[in-house]
Amino acid sequence: MSANASIDHFLADLAGAVHRDDRGTLADLRCSFSEATSHRAWPHLAAYCDLRDPRTRAIWSVIGAGFATLAPDGLARSSVGNIGATMRKLALGDGKVDEKRLASFESRFRRLLTCSGVEELCEHLVSVVRAAKAKGVTIDFRKLYEDLMAWENQSVRIEWATAYWGARTTAKAQGETV
Repeated sequence: MSANASIDHFLADLAGAVHRDDRGTLADLRCSFSEATSHRAWPHLAAYCDLRDPRTRAIWSVIGAGFATLAPDGLARSSVGNIGATMRKLALGDGKVDEKRLASFESRFRRLLTCSGVEELCEHLVSVVRAAKAKGVTIDFRKLYEDLMAWENQSVRIEWATAYWGARTTAKAQGETV
C-alpha cells in the first residue's frame, strides 16, 4: 500500500471511529500528545506505520491525535490549507487585526519553521492543534501528513511561510484590512 493510500485509509478509519462514536479509540489516539501515555495509541497506529521508527511514529501519532482532538467538529468544516494558512487563521481569529495576537502567533509560527527535525516539529504541533480546537479552526491532516513526510525539504517551509505571510502581503497590496 502506498503512503498516500495508507494515510487516506487511516483518515477514513478515524472518520469511521467518529461516526461510530468510538470514544475509546479517539481517547487512545489523543494520548499520543503525551509521551507518558503515547503507548495507548500504538494499537491504532501499528497497522499504518513502523512503531520502531521514531520519526514515522511521531508523524502518525500527531496526525491521529490531532484528528481525534478536532473530531467531530473538524469533519463538518473544510480545512484552510497547510499549517501556515492554519496559523494565519488562528492569528486573525474573528478577522479583526490585533497586532499583539499576530505577533504572538508569528513567534509561534517562526518556531515551527525553525524545527530541525520532524520529531521536534510534531512536539510543537500539539499546541497548534489545541489552539485550532479552541478557535474552531480545522486542519487538513492529509496535507499535514504530506508536509511532515517531506519536512527535510525546504519547499515545505517555504509553502507554509507563503501561506502565513503571503496572504498578508497580498491583502495589503490590494488595500484590504489584514
